[in-house]
Amino acid sequence: MANPTQQDVSQVVSEELRFRSDDEECAATLYRPDGIEDVTPCVVMGNGFSLTRRDGLPRFAERFVDAGIATLTFDFRHLGDSDGEPRQLVDYQRQRTDLAAAVDFARTLEGIGADRIAVWGFSFAGGHVVHVAAHDDWLAAAVSMFPILDGLALAREYGLRNNARYMAAAVRASVGRRPIQMAVTGPPGAPAMLTQPEAEPGFDAVCAEDSRWRNEFLAKPSQPIVEIRPIREASNVRCPLLLCLGTEDTIAPVGPIERAADRAPQSDLRRYPIGHFDGFHDAFEEVVSDQIDFLDRHLVPSPRPDRSRIQ
Repeated sequence: MANPTQQDVSQVVSEELRFRSDDEECAATLYRPDGIEDVTPCVVMGNGFSLTRRDGLPRFAERFVDAGIATLTFDFRHLGDSDGEPRQLVDYQRQRTDLAAAVDFARTLEGIGADRIAVWGFSFAGGHVVHVAAHDDWLAAAVSMFPILDGLALAREYGLRNNARYMAAAVRASVGRRPIQMAVTGPPGAPAMLTQPEAEPGFDAVCAEDSRWRNEFLAKPSQPIVEIRPIREASNVRCPLLLCLGTEDTIAPVGPIERAADRAPQSDLRRYPIGHFDGFHDAFEEVVSDQIDFLDRHLVPSPRPDRSRIQ
């Protein structure tokens, strides 16, 4: 692991770190409250489909830190500043492993309460949150913001044509030809994965000036979208789970989020009359305030469960 660099940003201290996931490294940024010597809780944040840790997450992280909660953001492998070849590969199994590895890494950090960690994910990573929380009974809380929880519902409601494009690219890759990179987003009718009217302006709005995001991703033949269904694990999430739902969201199907809230034993469902990306800008204050309230209630010291159940 590289030695961290450190800088002060107002009342926030940020450190650039790296941690291992399998045999590669993920780039991460740790935000801490400045001048706080007590052990603090921590939120581990994973971003949405193809996005990096620079895109929209720092604003949330700084607000969490203002509330006394350290925050670890990171890039999934193959994206941003993390290792991984080929670049721009979006592999949901690897991303789940990365998110779990980030949680484990946070538990090792000095000054972080190992039993006071929450996992947070937006969009595609919101589904990863459900999977990781279903397999880690030591988590104190989980936040799934406008999550994509059922690839089958996504294909049925919004993306049959684009799913076919994805599969065509994946099939071509599977027969030994050069892998095809699709555009992540574009206007309606474009040859891209996400072409809903809110998609392209949403990505443009959330990406930072120093973003490493690229409007392309690599299809993988063994991972059809319709088989990515973290909704099936919602009933196994034992920690408190905050689910954020946008009633105007045309990217994350609403039905699976509602079903996840019904199935998870300790769910908290919040509805907002907004689209998929609006929690990063127009509705940011309401969304982040609800999340801070939720985290403040649940990131408290508690008896440690049997770690043998962590997978």
